[in-house]
Amino acid sequence: MKENTDLRRLLINICLPAVILLYLVAGLFPEEASGLEKVRPLNKLTVEIVPHEIPIGGIAIARIKTSDSSRVSSLSFLGREIPVFPDQAPGSYSALIGAGMKAKPGTYQLTVCMEGHPDRNVVGSEVSIISREFPEERLTLPDKMVEFSPDVLKRVIADQKAVNETCSMITDEIYWKPPFVWPVKSKILSPYGFRRILNGRPRSPHSGIDLRAPEGTPVLASNSGRVVLIREGYLIGRTIILDHGGGLFTIYVHLSSYAVQHGKEVQRGQVIGYSGSTGRATGPHLHWGVSLLGNRLDPEALMSLLGP
Repeated sequence: MKENTDLRRLLINICLPAVILLYLVAGLFPEEASGLEKVRPLNKLTVEIVPHEIPIGGIAIARIKTSDSSRVSSLSFLGREIPVFPDQAPGSYSALIGAGMKAKPGTYQLTVCMEGHPDRNVVGSEVSIISREFPEERLTLPDKMVEFSPDVLKRVIADQKAVNETCSMITDEIYWKPPFVWPVKSKILSPYGFRRILNGRPRSPHSGIDLRAPEGTPVLASNSGRVVLIREGYLIGRTIILDHGGGLFTIYVHLSSYAVQHGKEVQRGQVIGYSGSTGRATGPHLHWGVSLLGNRLDPEALMSLLGP
């Protein structure tokens, strides 16, 4: 009997420390001990999307907060990487997301990509893209007023390429801060998405808005940025594009003259040019466009979200 008691005590003395050690190890490294996770999960991650529903041409701001030392490197939305920029509060980040003209209505996942965890993507939120009706106008015109000659078409394509390549750049530096301001304070003559159907053939939808602006009206930078394109195109006339950082651009078209130089930084509210009717325009006005990560968005949506 005494031998059995001594044996039990010996087993307890040997096994109990091992059990305690395993318990402590499991407490320190719960993922490895459980065999369920290879990467330490985030203690807390919150994602807020404002607005949560984005109409075609709309824009939203995503605010991400982490409660531990994990860092957000980027977001993923609609199949592409979205840059983020840190806010003043530790562990807080923001990003702009938009739904271009070609986006399809539906519910999509916004994925948060964590720095240091290249294969660790966290589903942060669901975002709904909703449909939107745009006005149309049908016109019948002589073919010579609708079709371009080969030489003119070549110029138009070159202009489009220059604008698209400029707006596809992504710079890490963020120049802008709220609020954005209107480049001119006036009536909207033609809205975003407006489409003309000429001789039964639909034209590209209006990629921005037209603002009433008599010849020579000062045109203001809607926010701080850098001048990345100054170009006189066949259709667009004298044009300025400002890079606000993070893939966000504003576009100013049909100017009569420029007041800035390529490569220079400008401040919000600074005069960058003067309105006109250069290019193909029926009269003096300002065509104002917004591009986010290569997608043309509605400037009215930008002003509703980040305007004064």
